[in-house]
Amino acid sequence: MDKQNLIRISEMASLHGLSRQTLILYDKNDLFKPVKVEKNGYRYYSVEQIPRLRLICLLKEIGVPLAQIKEYLDAPTTTGACNLLALRRAAIERERDHLDDQLRAIDRLDGHFSSVSTKEKNIGLPQVTWIEERTVAFSPFPDDKMDPRRLHMTLMQAWCQLLGAGIIPARGFGALLDARTALSERPLTGAGSMIVLPDEASADAMEVRTLPAGEYVCMYKYGMPYDVGPLRRLLAWMAERGLKAKGPVVDCCLLDSLYHDERRHADFCRLEVLLG
Repeated sequence: MDKQNLIRISEMASLHGLSRQTLILYDKNDLFKPVKVEKNGYRYYSVEQIPRLRLICLLKEIGVPLAQIKEYLDAPTTTGACNLLALRRAAIERERDHLDDQLRAIDRLDGHFSSVSTKEKNIGLPQVTWIEERTVAFSPFPDDKMDPRRLHMTLMQAWCQLLGAGIIPARGFGALLDARTALSERPLTGAGSMIVLPDEASADAMEVRTLPAGEYVCMYKYGMPYDVGPLRRLLAWMAERGLKAKGPVVDCCLLDSLYHDERRHADFCRLEVLLG
């Protein structure tokens, strides 16, 4: 074969905006092999190979994996090309949906952290607020003897299940309690950790509960969800005004132990009691 009609590896690489190392890799992977390799290792390609490498570069640019490109080029047809592109389109759409989920999570987290300083100014001051319906993943407390370790372990059971299902738990978390038992000797009866699900999420394999839309008496506080002192004070405030509680009590964690400092020695949370 006349070398004058061949293209050296550096020229072929430059022609397609690639490096020599990339073409060497393609050779080793049997994706794009030279027509001639001399004893000194110099690689040469033919002009007729340019369309193959051009298509490889194009498909790689739109994100088609090299293994799929090789499989297609082993027996290229227009039908095969359409199937390959359909696979890539579906993968991009899945990725786009995931990126949209990430953007929504970023917006929620940004709104959460940016408003904390304002909320802290209202600690201990009950107010009535309308809250839309929410769906939460629920993980019951093992018993009444709760502590930080048990609290974290219970929450993470639900947290890991959501991540495993591809759900980003960025809409808030905390605990669910029962207003009817909060004043009893066993105030944590039926209580557990909860994670608010995104509107578009579905957690079929988990215990899911619906928090109805309605007017809630809300109060910011410092304290752990198993410390029912603030909740009892809020229920007493409601009783003095003839307000009745209905359904579960939501204890939303706004800042957990990661943010404890000399000023903040407990979790910063918001109690939400649905009005009956």
